[in-house]
Amino acid sequence: MGFAVLLALFTASATAQPFRAAGLYCPPHTQVRASVDGVQWTEWIPVPEDEGAGSLVYFGALHHYLETTAACRVLRIDPGETPPAQLKRIRERAAVDPLPVVKRDEWGCTQAVCPVTSAPSYTTVTHLIVHHSASANTSNDWPAVLRSFWVLHVRGNGWADIGYNYLVDPDGVLYEGRAGGDGVLGAHFSGVNTGTMGVCMVGTFTTEAPTQASVDTLRRMLAWQAGKWKLDPGGVNLHNASGLMLNVVSGHRDAGLSPRATSTTECPGNGLYALLPDLRRKLRQTLEEDCPLTVENAWRCASGDGGIIELPYSTSTGCNIELESQAPWIRAEREDGILRVHIASNEAASSRTASIRVNRQSLSLTQAGAGQPAPPCIGFRGVVSAASFDERPAVAGSLVAILGEHFAPAEARSDEWPTTLGDVSVKINNRPAALAYVSPRQIDAQVPDGTSTGSARISITSSGVTGPERLFWVSEAAPSIFYADSPVHAGDTISVYLTGAGRSGLPWSVNIGRAVSLTAAESLPGVQVARIELPADLPPGEHDLFLTIAGVTSSAVRLRVAP
Repeated sequence: MGFAVLLALFTASATAQPFRAAGLYCPPHTQVRASVDGVQWTEWIPVPEDEGAGSLVYFGALHHYLETTAACRVLRIDPGETPPAQLKRIRERAAVDPLPVVKRDEWGCTQAVCPVTSAPSYTTVTHLIVHHSASANTSNDWPAVLRSFWVLHVRGNGWADIGYNYLVDPDGVLYEGRAGGDGVLGAHFSGVNTGTMGVCMVGTFTTEAPTQASVDTLRRMLAWQAGKWKLDPGGVNLHNASGLMLNVVSGHRDAGLSPRATSTTECPGNGLYALLPDLRRKLRQTLEEDCPLTVENAWRCASGDGGIIELPYSTSTGCNIELESQAPWIRAEREDGILRVHIASNEAASSRTASIRVNRQSLSLTQAGAGQPAPPCIGFRGVVSAASFDERPAVAGSLVAILGEHFAPAEARSDEWPTTLGDVSVKINNRPAALAYVSPRQIDAQVPDGTSTGSARISITSSGVTGPERLFWVSEAAPSIFYADSPVHAGDTISVYLTGAGRSGLPWSVNIGRAVSLTAAESLPGVQVARIELPADLPPGEHDLFLTIAGVTSSAVRLRVAP
């Protein structure tokens, strides 16, 4: 594996042992460069920020000198070069095998090079965790990059082995990570690793998306693992180690919501994290290709007195439906497109939650304590844009519609946007949300400014009863248009009202005309107004108008141009 040494680095320093990579433990915003002779240097390279696990910068060629802009701990690494014949075998196999797994020996991580010194521990996988490596997005020797990560994790972090179970390089090649096979317990989910399998997309995806080849491999790999562990990749389950209700397919950053986590992180980067909702949908479709199953209102709440809840479902003719209740106080049966759930009374003062497995999907049921009414209950994927009502993520400061049941006894509206309306309040990450409208099945609320990107907690309290906490996704930008001035004339400057535009100053454009300004709408919290100058030669008729903000395209609105 080559020689590696830890030291404190304040200025340029040389070592007799050359290195191809550096493991770095630096303060934020540090840069690094390397040199062969101390005269000619590489360009300054920003050190990726990866809380708790160190960062890797791979230079490729051998160097002797290293310099950073701040004091760091440094691990000099020489993983060697992968023989060309070995690289060729890996690439050729990846080109013909639909899901090749390059074993440790094949990418040069043999027992002699990457010694396993202790017996691995195993876990039953309930969640599949996606990462990025926070390293360079280009290389001509990905196996050498992986061997560098082994050194970083073992000799730098003191772990027993590389932290990830699998890794995917930008060419779409899938590699075996931690030794021990499927179910081996890794070191990748901020200290709450039990119940997880971690797959790392090699590269940094803070502001860009991974390659299509690597995403295709990730999708096939997650489908394989979901099938192996009988998981619903489109569902949400309790992750016992963190204590969180998490998406079965989650990002590393989701662990940061748990007080049991040892660190917080932006991993797997906004560019990759943004792909996860669509990835979950496609994975579920893949696994249910022959017998797709749709269950309405998959998250429900019941009173402490118990009773019967009916859940409509649909599937293809001839498909088998298997039901399994996960608690003795619930019993499920099916009849003519209806799942009928029988709920026993709750004798305890506290609420309780359990699930029903329908084929591979998991349906959540929360019951109130003894004698209490059904708590306010947010539905599955029940936090949506108030403009489009689709599954686009929320944005800090934006207006969302919360969908579910048992929210309020009656409708109530307010132009003042209070934090309590009709005896209903909403908390997002334990911060009160401003409310515009409440009803038994819908609440319109504003996501508090400053809410961090990633998964966020939300709960509703109605008439003193707090419902089960749910998670929803917050993005930097996810524009959705409410409406635009119409009819209009060519050459007009029009106003388009939208939500989800994100913080001020994000780059934006429009598909028709010229973007003039994007500002907060007066007296409408969570709503922005875009001013757009239409082309003077825009022909009469109907046109679809949409905006793109920070690379994310809005829903479209139909614009009617008068003669």
